[in-house]
Amino acid sequence: MGDDALSPPGLDRELVAEVRDRYRAAHGDHPMTAADEAHVREHLVPVPSDAVLRLVLDGLLPLPSYLLPDGTPMVPSDHGEPARIAGGAERLHDWFVAFWPDEPGVGERSWRDYVDGRFWELRTVTPVRVRQVASRIAQAQRAIEVVRHQPHDPVGRGLLGEAVDGAVAVIGLDDLLLPSTPYDRLRLGGPTLRDTWVDAPRREHLSPAPPALPIRSERLVLRPFRAGDESAFREGWGSEAWTSLLLSPPMNDAEVADWVRRRAEPGDATVLGLVVEHDGEVVGDSLLMLQGVGLAHGEIGWTVLPRHAGRGYATEAARAVLEVAFEHYGLHRVVANLDARNERSAALCERLGMRREVHRLADFWSKGTWTDSLEYALLADEWRARR
Repeated sequence: MGDDALSPPGLDRELVAEVRDRYRAAHGDHPMTAADEAHVREHLVPVPSDAVLRLVLDGLLPLPSYLLPDGTPMVPSDHGEPARIAGGAERLHDWFVAFWPDEPGVGERSWRDYVDGRFWELRTVTPVRVRQVASRIAQAQRAIEVVRHQPHDPVGRGLLGEAVDGAVAVIGLDDLLLPSTPYDRLRLGGPTLRDTWVDAPRREHLSPAPPALPIRSERLVLRPFRAGDESAFREGWGSEAWTSLLLSPPMNDAEVADWVRRRAEPGDATVLGLVVEHDGEVVGDSLLMLQGVGLAHGEIGWTVLPRHAGRGYATEAARAVLEVAFEHYGLHRVVANLDARNERSAALCERLGMRREVHRLADFWSKGTWTDSLEYALLADEWRARR
């Protein structure tokens, strides 16, 4: 069947053929798999009318982002929204380039790419989003130059994390760019923007490697959870008094076994949960969660089982975890959040050299009441100075 037979129902065959020729001139002619087509149908919609096709052919609206194998031109659902905001398709050019008042040449090049449909990788195609993508890519380039030479540089990690994943009031490339398909790589002749500026930086710079385990301190061994650990944790997690200042309610034996099973499974590389042993006996557990922009921050937590309290095990284990946080992961800052009634944990934080930065009043809902909470923090420079 020739191209002339490929005309979606409801659209003029000659207009579709002319748009198809323009699309191929701009994007080439490449095969599309069933998976590619399913992706396009999930994220885009067919051109709604011949009137839109005519505006496309007049250079007043962008070319389609994709052509399906049956000839259907596919566009973002808000394909015509910029023209509506501009006050009509004939005003779209002037409205669009006005977003580059100090760089008219960049504005015109961006306009040409826009009408050629070359911003098909963006989830939303507007001048604001075009500028944001360019800005985030430039930021990622600068950050990668830093972290390639200094992987733990806190500013470099922050810049890269913000560019890829965003931050408060900043949208990152992960949210700006659509997922990539094999068809996209064919028409580009190589990797997509997402491949280069989201997936590769995450893989190379934002995917933490676990530390060598077990971790040993003077008296303790910190190791991964394993089957059988539930027998040691049943006493604590079954106690309403022991769990009163923790986030979780008491658990029965089956729930404790399931909790251990989940902790023992391979999971998120940003969470390090370890059993703490003394002379082969389980005395508690420790937790480190990587978080924040560029995974440059962490949150630490701990428990000591009732029969082992008062022997300094939590302090010793926490010191070992802080060393992993700052020396292995290269974190910039570690915090501990706790119920303000947990005086023992507050004293432990202070023994570790952590500063009480926040005392929030009645901010946290826990077990049927509003409780106060404390936040302690320690910077890498402070940790190293104390050592």
